[in-house]
Amino acid sequence: MIDIDAIRKLSPQDGDIFQLPEDAPQALAHELIEALTIAKPGLRAVVIRGDIRRLDTGAMNAAGWYRA
Repeated sequence: MIDIDAIRKLSPQDGDIFQLPEDAPQALAHELIEALTIAKPGLRAVVIRGDIRRLDTGAMNAAGWYRA
C-alpha cells in the first residue's frame, strides 16, 4: 500500500517529479505509477526513489526539465 505521507506532491501535473524514500520497494513505485496513470491519463512525470539529484539528463529532459 502507498504511504501517502511519504509522497511529497499529490497534485499530478505534466513535468512533475515524485520522490519516494530511497528504501521504498520497487513495487511501491510501480503502484504509484499505476495510480497516477489512472488519476491523470497521459501524464508525463517521473517517479524516483531516493535523492532527486540521481536523475540523469535524459530523465530530466523527458519530464520537461533541462539541466543548466
